[in-house]
Amino acid sequence: MSEAPAEHGLLFTAGDEGLATGYLELAVDAEGAIRVGRRTPDAVVVRTGRIDPAMLKRVLSALRKARPGLAPDDPALESAAPGGRRLAAFGVLPAGDSVWDDGTAAPLPGVGNALQTLAAQILEPSAGGRLPSALIALDQPDPTPAEPNARPAAAIGTVAGRAAYALAEPGLGFGLVALDDAEPLGGSDTDAGVLPTAVALGSAGGRELFAVGGEDGAVQVWDATTGALLHGTAGGEGAQSVAAGSVQGVPLVFSAGREGEVQAWHAEDGRALGLLPVAGHGAAALCHARCADLDLVAAAGDDGLVRVWDAATGEQLHLLVGHTDRVTVLAVLTIGNQALLASAGLDSTIRLWDLATGQNIAELTGHSGTVTGLAFLTGDADPLLASCALDGTIRTWDVYTGSAVHGWPSERRWLTGLAVATAVGRPALVTGDEKGSLTFWDPATGASLGECAPAETGFPVNALAAGDLHGRPVLAAGYGDGSLRLWDATLRTELRVTEPDGGPVTSVAFCHAADRPLVVCGTATGAVRCLDPRDGVTLSVPTPHTGAVTGLAFAEPAEDGGALLVSAGTDGTVRVRDALTGSPLLRLAADPRGVTALAVGPVGTRRTVATGGVDGVVRLWDAEDGRPGAVLTGLGGPVEALAFGVLGDRQVVVAGSADGGVLLWDAHDGTRAAELVGGDAAVRSMVFQNLDGEALLAAGDQRATLRLWHVASGTLLNEAGLDRVPLAIAFGDAGLHVVGPGGATTL
Repeated sequence: MSEAPAEHGLLFTAGDEGLATGYLELAVDAEGAIRVGRRTPDAVVVRTGRIDPAMLKRVLSALRKARPGLAPDDPALESAAPGGRRLAAFGVLPAGDSVWDDGTAAPLPGVGNALQTLAAQILEPSAGGRLPSALIALDQPDPTPAEPNARPAAAIGTVAGRAAYALAEPGLGFGLVALDDAEPLGGSDTDAGVLPTAVALGSAGGRELFAVGGEDGAVQVWDATTGALLHGTAGGEGAQSVAAGSVQGVPLVFSAGREGEVQAWHAEDGRALGLLPVAGHGAAALCHARCADLDLVAAAGDDGLVRVWDAATGEQLHLLVGHTDRVTVLAVLTIGNQALLASAGLDSTIRLWDLATGQNIAELTGHSGTVTGLAFLTGDADPLLASCALDGTIRTWDVYTGSAVHGWPSERRWLTGLAVATAVGRPALVTGDEKGSLTFWDPATGASLGECAPAETGFPVNALAAGDLHGRPVLAAGYGDGSLRLWDATLRTELRVTEPDGGPVTSVAFCHAADRPLVVCGTATGAVRCLDPRDGVTLSVPTPHTGAVTGLAFAEPAEDGGALLVSAGTDGTVRVRDALTGSPLLRLAADPRGVTALAVGPVGTRRTVATGGVDGVVRLWDAEDGRPGAVLTGLGGPVEALAFGVLGDRQVVVAGSADGGVLLWDAHDGTRAAELVGGDAAVRSMVFQNLDGEALLAAGDQRATLRLWHVASGTLLNEAGLDRVPLAIAFGDAGLHVVGPGGATTL
């Protein structure tokens, strides 16, 4: 994995390439471009991007002040023990090239810990981030594994009343085929733009349904008989940036990631309403505006362009050109039927735009670092624009003249967010910073009015928004540890804190739906969280999986509910939707390392979801309210297949693992019910069936072996080699149907 270091830059390594414990490498060039790689016995992950100049400047400043390292050709480096940490600087220090190694007399200076933290935060976006998210911009949304996630997937069901199967194969698309005579019943080819990774067949409302999950996280559902597309989520990165507003009286939320399009959805029930195109470039900043009786949405990102749409029609009205680098923040001032848009980012400049004409009316210069916060101040006097940046300063500007009014430094060097909160009858500026504090400022004098911070500090404020709760001014702050905290802006006390879910919070917005306040936030992994700030109750959102879909299953209608579609993905989440309409119902954070197996079945009178992960643990969840159930342990490898069944008078869950193990548990209390001894190859499919009062289990493995057990006694009844890996199995009148790559066979 190692490459020759650049002539000018830094190279941090930890571990040894020859060790089985793993190897980490972080390369940073003199312009801030980064490359992070990690090798483990199981995989290689590489991510690229860049860090903000403020981060590079701090690192180089610390190295200049540190104890000198060794020359690159010093013999002590050759004798250093393998597996330690090493930092090399080439062409970026006045004293010349230098190397620090923990195994020598020149150990790494303290800034080495910051570089190790940077590498870990880039490689594990779902973990807490101690560096502000504004410092890191990645070229790709997710780690790139050494091998693709896609592998064949199959399901057996009915289409137009006929027994049929669905088969998806990498590079070949997906299709529906009749089981009795192999007649094609529909599907896609390689030009369909779908990279299928999971399929399912089911029914709802008298219609037979076919679902496909993709490599990009999308889930689509068709009428299996007519081929009509009923609903689906667009694939993409998910949402790291959010905005909210009322459009023609309807509360809407807008969300976007660094790739894909901007998505609009209904704030009250999570219904997806469409996409606003950004040519797949994504957006790092979003905002809603009202101008000349039009509801507008503005989005900006890595390409430095600002796009403005009519939110009601989706028509793009303006393409605002002027910034020379990534735009990170937007703000809007509405005065009567006019509106001004402020935009800023890595080029350290702030631009003001007339949203009626799209004209650039001012360029504000003065910051020496990336601008991370913008907010308008209105009152009796002329309106002002306030800004903060990674240079550690807060500035105010006259909106009409474009001139600087005031500016002052903060004790915090990295300011990461800005809002205006009206408390005790007068507006105050509030900044968030790298240490997790909120500081209140008098905008007229720059005097500090006090601050507040969580009891447990150490994680930065990544996002900040102001709103009101029952007439009380409040602040919503998103932190690097993934928590979202609501603060009383007058008393500066914490009102509510929500637990992390989806990685560090990167964006926050307030919205009002049917007189109910909502707080929406995007996260580092692309998950969107929407909650009622009064009680912290989480609401459903329609965002797609942010990784490949690993499992799909339909749940039959219940007495008090319709049929469900359940999906799981490598992003570690499970999504539950109405099978017929696609309306989002639940989002479960099942396993941050990814869900590897999924099944849905009854436990008592409740529909239940079973998920499996790489740790070999099976977890149960109520499919209707998301409550966690039993946690089932004992497998010797990652969970590869799951099924529900009935053994005597007990409802059971059965799981097959990557090492060939097959275990059964009581679905109510999680006690071990049975262990079935078979082969040592990964179990790829299973089906549980009761015939004449006897429970049978059929399972197929990666070596194309099919086994049939009598479950109560644990007796292996039959074992047969096949000509294909069994991806789906079903008992039928004619025998045992097996679907694998290339088609189906009946035993």
